[in-house]
Order: sequence, then structure tokens, then C-alpha cells
Amino acid sequence: MINNWNSIKQEDAIWEIQLYLRNISNEHNEIPKIIITGIYDSKTKEAVAKFQELAGLPVTEKVDFKTWQALVKENSIHAHAKEMPLKVPCCSYDFNEIKNGYEGDMVYAIKIMINNFNRKYKNYTKLEISNKYNKETEEAISLFQKTSMLPVTGTVDKTTWNTLVSIYEICKLYSY
Repeated sequence: MINNWNSIKQEDAIWEIQLYLRNISNEHNEIPKIIITGIYDSKTKEAVAKFQELAGLPVTEKVDFKTWQALVKENSIHAHAKEMPLKVPCCSYDFNEIKNGYEGDMVYAIKIMINNFNRKYKNYTKLEISNKYNKETEEAISLFQKTSMLPVTGTVDKTTWNTLVSIYEICKLYSY
């Protein structure tokens, strides 16, 4: 157990140990699943001992500094594996309408989303990926707006953009 780690309240430290053990046990079935209580009970001792065994540490059922370091490192590995990758920001607060003749990075994103819809729904045209908003892109956006019950302009304004992104995110849920 943690002894005299000056600035840490003991129940907070135990809660954190239990949380890390719980996270790690999702990947290592050998470590028993524990309930996070903030109490260093027999189930926590058992999980610590199993973690120490797997980590090649002396099995003491107590969290010394080396065990703590190993817990933090292993938890970090598992937390990192579960986190979502960062999204590419391609919009700014001063978003302007994107229409025929526009060239820019946002057109790549628009075409990728439309092509994703094309893979799922027969009525969408597959677009050539480029940064040029052309007549074909305008027609695909007009179809998207009509299908989404938006004003059909062929122009991507904030409302059309937000609808594109929202539906794209929802479609990703059905890809797994």
C-alpha cells in the first residue's frame, strides 16, 4: 500500500490504483476485475499481486514506488490505445460559403464525406477527390441538400456543412 506519499490522500491514491487495475484488467484477464471503492480490500490486494506477478515485480500485495510506476506506465499504454485520434481541423469560425469555383482543403473533406455516402447509398455520385469545387460537386451537394430536407442551393453553407458532418459521423457508427 502507499505509505507517506506526502501530498496524496490515501483514499484518492487507492481509488486511482483501483482505476488503473480495472483499466489494465480489460486487457489482461488474469487480473481480477475489482470494484473501485477507495478501500484497499482483499480484492484489491489480489489484483495488485497478480499485476506484480505479470509485471515481474516482487509479489507483496502492496503498492510501492516501483509497482506504482509500473501501474502508471501500463495504464498509460492501455489508455492511449483506447483514445480517439485527433481530428483534422479544416473549418474556422469565419466559415464562408463554399460554391462552384472554390478551391481549398475543405473541398477534400466535402468530397470524402459525399463519397462515403456513395458507398452506402446508391443515389450519390462518386466524386473525384480534389480541392476544386466544380459542377459535379455542386450537383452532389444539391442532391445531399434535397435528401436532407435543406434548401437546395448547391452551396455548402454552415447548415449544410454541419448536416454533412453530423450524418457522416452517424454513418461511421454503422461501419463496424
